Amino acid sequence: MASPLIQKAVPANRVLAITTLSHMMQHIFVGMSVLYPTIVSELNLSYTEFGLVIAISSMIGGLLQLAPSVLSRRFARHIILGVGNILISLGTFLTGVSRGIIDFLVARIVSNIGTTPTHPMGTAILSTKFEQRKIGWALGMYYGLAYIGNIIGPIFITLLAILFTWRISLIIFSLPSLIVGIVLIIFLNGDRKVSTNTTEASLKEDVIKILKTEGFLSILFAQVFIAAAIDIVMITTYTPIYLAKWVKLDAVNRSVFYTIELVGGVLGPIMLGRIGARKGYLKTIIFSTPLAVTSVVLLTLHSYASIMLGLHLFLVGFFCFSFTSLIQSYLVNLTEGASRDLVVGIYFTLLFSVVSLWTAVIGYVIDHYSFLHAFILMGFLGTVGIAIFVIKMKRFFGKI
Repeated sequence: MASPLIQKAVPANRVLAITTLSHMMQHIFVGMSVLYPTIVSELNLSYTEFGLVIAISSMIGGLLQLAPSVLSRRFARHIILGVGNILISLGTFLTGVSRGIIDFLVARIVSNIGTTPTHPMGTAILSTKFEQRKIGWALGMYYGLAYIGNIIGPIFITLLAILFTWRISLIIFSLPSLIVGIVLIIFLNGDRKVSTNTTEASLKEDVIKILKTEGFLSILFAQVFIAAAIDIVMITTYTPIYLAKWVKLDAVNRSVFYTIELVGGVLGPIMLGRIGARKGYLKTIIFSTPLAVTSVVLLTLHSYASIMLGLHLFLVGFFCFSFTSLIQSYLVNLTEGASRDLVVGIYFTLLFSVVSLWTAVIGYVIDHYSFLHAFILMGFLGTVGIAIFVIKMKRFFGKI
């Protein structure tokens, strides 16, 4: 007879809370990007070298995005997600003790491997616990509330770096992910609906089915270009450097303005997720994505700290951070069962791989030209992606 522990079922809202907390840990780690100007200086890196480190580590993490979805066919989802948090903790610690470019690269690789289960496992877990009509709301909360980590991270890392050093601040920040990883493994243990991914189809059959799903390949193609302009990795990587080198803000003011952008990133997914659930996710994407791309390009209009800069950064976060959650809400409603693990895994495999390349390209452009050239390039690529998306998806607009 199975034990009561194995038979337990965790309420949906509690599952949402613990998986969102897990997701938040990833974004607390992302918040360390406020230290990038200091790290670049301390480790004597050029922006080309810095961009390459981000690119290589992101590429490895991106190529492994599908791995958790495949592993979940044999191992419990919550275990995979918990181990990911533990690796994020280890990578953050290793970043704090880095002495050169190789140490920094290894630390980033470990951290990025740790982030790979976050999206496919978190999305799959929530899709099993919520009815289809509520999935969009659940994912909006999963992303929007998790982005609070983007706010907490920079504020506390900046304070710790001022009180101690940037190295000590990262070592301290390695602890929350470790704790959450352990709690997640214990908390969700025994809920078979969350843990088990049962399917009668083979992995090959499921992948073929997803690739044949109408609209999926069009989304992937458009994403290759849109990601260069508005993906959260691009925004969180280069906004602090933009504030330091283009607007010329000190560490404290940099943190304040960056936090304003991240507040927009919290509210955007929640509010646009609700609008998408009512009006249709594709329509919401078509409305919000051009605004996101435009907001990034127009950052070049600012040369000093002002209220307008703060408002502008808020809008950048609001629209740019919403794109991924809107796309996922649309994709998970196209699939069911084990395919939901895989569809998100495939999507993020391409996304993170592409973003890693664009990160290196933008770093090179900033190094050899300027932020003006970089933002213009991002705007051009984003516009190409929007055009592809509209052309490829226009036949679906009558159905939404």
